[in-house]
Amino acid sequence: MSTEDRKASRLESAQFISYRLYDSEGRVCEEGMAKTKDISRSGVAVENRTSFEVGAKVEVTIALSEELIKVDAIVRNVQKVDDTTFQMGLEFTKISEEEIKKLGEEFPSIV
Repeated sequence: MSTEDRKASRLESAQFISYRLYDSEGRVCEEGMAKTKDISRSGVAVENRTSFEVGAKVEVTIALSEELIKVDAIVRNVQKVDDTTFQMGLEFTKISEEEIKKLGEEFPSIV
C-alpha cells in the first residue's frame, strides 16, 4: 500500500503489544507479544516471529507510556522481513474515542 492510499499518517513507534489471534470460527488460536513498527489512529504495523493470515481478526492491547489501550483489528497485509520475522499491517476495526484520546496523548500528531 502506498503512502497516498493510507487513511491516516503513521508515526514510527516501538511499543509492546499483546495480542489474541482468532480463527474463522471466532476462537482464540494464538496469543502472544509483538512490537510495533508504526502506528496511526486507524492502524498499526507490528513485527512478530509468526505470520498472521490476511483477513484474520486480532484483539490488540498496546502498552503506551502511562496507559494500556485495547482495540480490535483485522490483518490487512503480511510481509516476510527475514527467516524469523514477519511484519503485519493491522487495521483497527473497533477503537473507542477514549482510546483515540489516549493515543493522541502519546502521539499528538496522529489525532
